[in-house]
Amino acid sequence: MAYRLSFADDVASSARLCARDQLAGAAERLERADEDPVAAVHEARKHLKKTRALLRLVRPALGRRAYRAENDALRDIGLALSGTRDADVRVQTTAKLAEHAAGRLPADVFEALGAALTAEAQTRTGPPGSDDGAARFAAVIEALRAAELRVEQWPLDEAGWDTVLAGAARAYTRGREAFATARATPDPELLHAWRKRAKDLWYHQRLLAPAWPDVLGAQAEAAHALSELLGDDHDLAVLAQRLADDAPPLAAQVDAQRMELRALVAHRSQELREQAVRLGRRVYAESPKAFARRLERYVALAVDEARSAA
Repeated sequence: MAYRLSFADDVASSARLCARDQLAGAAERLERADEDPVAAVHEARKHLKKTRALLRLVRPALGRRAYRAENDALRDIGLALSGTRDADVRVQTTAKLAEHAAGRLPADVFEALGAALTAEAQTRTGPPGSDDGAARFAAVIEALRAAELRVEQWPLDEAGWDTVLAGAARAYTRGREAFATARATPDPELLHAWRKRAKDLWYHQRLLAPAWPDVLGAQAEAAHALSELLGDDHDLAVLAQRLADDAPPLAAQVDAQRMELRALVAHRSQELREQAVRLGRRVYAESPKAFARRLERYVALAVDEARSAA
């Protein structure tokens, strides 16, 4: 099933179907983890993020207690999968930085850094198919299957499209506020918080895209591009922590170039933040009220058309 809500069905049925599909997809990907454990974890975490974004969209109907309980459970499942993420991200970020900053430092410095970070990542991950990894995946899969069963108990029977619109407007407002905060104080944690809200907007626009694919689909892609810029900046912050003066040694030639590497990281981070601000001004150009009114009209038309077709 595609990650979208159906305007031909009631909100409760459509949301539950979508949530079950994402949770089942996460479990099934981990069940095939022996093919590529890193990719399996990445894909499973994406399914979880989609489910949590959907949960935020229907939050007005769930109520505080039910929302928090389910959101916390899904968050904990994600955390169980993210133990080696920083180590893997450092390797990937080094490769991106080497490509972007080609010629500014000798290529063998980036190669040595990548090799050292890869060794650290493998040490933390353990051998593919190890008993520890298999047991961890089995526990996560069990938790995902339990979450999939709980979807039927989500208190959504009274949910309507007004519920969805309220959830979308709330998420947009929070994203706009996070943008203003991060723009005023570009701290890595504040930028990361903004990224989470940009991803909510991306996922929500995808869920509602059938109301007007040309417009909402394009807005979803813009929000996705924004989240990617902010994600790359956050990954650079993770790499910068590993290159700090008080961090453990790496390869000798890398340790000799730490200051230069940190300067490259800071320069690239500044570029990404400037791009994110420019795009963010467009993504969040509307006031929350204008955004909510526009989305309400699109959804009302889509519901009317679906009923007429039925």
